[in-house]
Amino acid sequence: MIFDLEKISLQQVSIVYQDEGLHQRYRLQAHDVQAALAVAEPLIRIAATGTTRVAAIELGPDAYLRDKELTLHTQLTVDRKTRLVTLAPSVLGIGPAAYQVAGTIGYAGATQLNLTVQGKNTNAQSVVALLPARLVRRLGVYRSQGELYFNGAVHGELSARANPHLTLAFGCRNASFFHPGYKQRVEQVFLTGTFSNGARRNARTSVLSLQDIRGKLQGRPFSGALHYANFTDPNMRLRLLADVDVGQALRFFPVAAVRAGSGQATLQLQFKGNLRAFKAQSGRGGEAAGQLQLRNVSLQLRDYPQPVSRLTGQLQLRGNTVALVGCSAMWGQSDFQVNGALRNFLEWALHPGQALLVDAAVASRQLNLNELLAASSQPTAGPRAAAGASAEYAALVVPVSLALNIRASAQNVVFRRLRAQNLRGVVRLQNQVFSSPGLSIEALGGRASVRGTVDARRPSLIKASTVAACSRMPLDKLFYVFEDFGQQFITHQHLRGLLTASGESDVYFNQRLEPITDRLEAEIKATVYNGELLNFEPVQKLSMVASREQLRHLRFAELTNNFYIQSRTVYLPEMEIRSNVRTASLIRVTGTHTFDQQMDYHVSIPVLPGLLRRVSIGGETNTGPAILLAVQGDEDNFRVSFDRRRTTPPAARPPVKPRTTLEELLAGRERPTTPADPAASTAPAERPAAVKPREKKPVAPAPGEYFDF
Repeated sequence: MIFDLEKISLQQVSIVYQDEGLHQRYRLQAHDVQAALAVAEPLIRIAATGTTRVAAIELGPDAYLRDKELTLHTQLTVDRKTRLVTLAPSVLGIGPAAYQVAGTIGYAGATQLNLTVQGKNTNAQSVVALLPARLVRRLGVYRSQGELYFNGAVHGELSARANPHLTLAFGCRNASFFHPGYKQRVEQVFLTGTFSNGARRNARTSVLSLQDIRGKLQGRPFSGALHYANFTDPNMRLRLLADVDVGQALRFFPVAAVRAGSGQATLQLQFKGNLRAFKAQSGRGGEAAGQLQLRNVSLQLRDYPQPVSRLTGQLQLRGNTVALVGCSAMWGQSDFQVNGALRNFLEWALHPGQALLVDAAVASRQLNLNELLAASSQPTAGPRAAAGASAEYAALVVPVSLALNIRASAQNVVFRRLRAQNLRGVVRLQNQVFSSPGLSIEALGGRASVRGTVDARRPSLIKASTVAACSRMPLDKLFYVFEDFGQQFITHQHLRGLLTASGESDVYFNQRLEPITDRLEAEIKATVYNGELLNFEPVQKLSMVASREQLRHLRFAELTNNFYIQSRTVYLPEMEIRSNVRTASLIRVTGTHTFDQQMDYHVSIPVLPGLLRRVSIGGETNTGPAILLAVQGDEDNFRVSFDRRRTTPPAARPPVKPRTTLEELLAGRERPTTPADPAASTAPAERPAAVKPREKKPVAPAPGEYFDF
């Protein structure tokens, strides 16, 4: 039988082909196709031209060419005797791109493919259109110009148990790619690539190779190569060299924490190895090396008002460590020079929860703590902040995975009124606990040092245990620099002399780093040399023992005492003040001063100081007749009166209270107070001298106020 049919018209014809064994399903619709059919046994010749819509070509879990309009020009011959389909060079058009397909398909047994394909007039959009939807969503926004090419071949059996051998060769010449969202263009791009599914024709033997990659990003050159083998358990070789403008790179690859940037950077990166082993063994399953050279980089961080500028230096990847070599930067008015290492970097980057150790020496010529602390306390951004609502400040949260070993030094330190020099010391962090074996600083003509720990394991209850000391610091300058420690009772205008002191303290802070004053405990040992007390009003009220002119300028050679702070109260044990006033050459003072500024001081002035020997009677020391005075009240309303009821100095030391550990405090347990004297628990408390009744202030300081001696 022989016949020849021409001008066969196919309109709105739907075709569905499904192969359950191969997990394939084709859904097509011929909109307007003109076909011809000629039969001359055993050959059948078919020709078709027209437009076709592909609903989807489903191969396994992926769908290709979903909802794409195609133009078709094809001629094929079916040999029914040999069961062979011969496809003459045919053209499949998708937009401006054309794909030429030719070859044979044998169906005598399992399907045997011998096809070639070649792309013409292709660009990024037309190539992406061939990919499954999960890749189109990420790559479909790119636009391209220039020449993109590819060709390939398919050879072998296609069945449920075998795949054909697939090879592709592709590349581009002088192409450009543009991302409309980032508004950045990569230009003059050249590359040559190949793909093969290998000898076993599966993902395990597949190999992707990209060679001779080069191009320019905003005029800055880059180059590299990639070899990616075994898609199931990938082995990779990567080489990358890029000279980039930081500002343009941030617009092309945005970073959430950085608002804008500028400057130059050069990146060199090499890698060779198995990706799975590299990740599992934290860099030991491959060879990784690289270097990032920064030159005059500036960054405007999204959450901090002060910009980071003049960032220069090298970051070198050495196995599992990133070395910081000659790094320097400005943050606001503060400058930093850093040399050190980020240890365990790959382990930390590849496995969440692993520790990162920052081991570095940090030096600074100018350290402005005003700016740095203000930057760390910026309110979190949000609609409430934009609407002018009250600022919300983030708590101090220290990552569990972060460890520090910082050797710090600074030539000049600025903090409020403080101008200090030569800061030196070591700061460590381990398991959310800061520690320092010693930090020292020179200020006000003297020197101060501190050592201790800050436990930040619970942000709402931070414990600082410190031992601090200072040597020969002028009292007036000390009070002036620290703004009279938030009180106006005794100020820098009243004091002269040199202070040498040491102290131990346990201070607790809430999540806003505000001290929890009712848990503060401290013991301070202080000595003042060549001290002077000028125009101090409580002393002026001792005019019954000396003239106001003499009491206006009270001098003493040396004064030593211990101070105790507990339960929001400063305890002052009895101390002797030997002054220049003849009629009050010896003054004994003891008492308490609470954080809500309630005073209870007791003053003893011997009538004949030095003329009578001290006599111990009944365990108490008696130096003869004395004028006993009481200073009681608050800073703004106090009185000096005769202390008629006092016969012995009142106790001016807090009851002995074992220090509560942080673990006990977190568990809600606090050790009971133990009296210093066993008899004290049963002896009735001695009533202080009668004073004018007054309303007791609430036990809480005003915002921003505190008392420190």
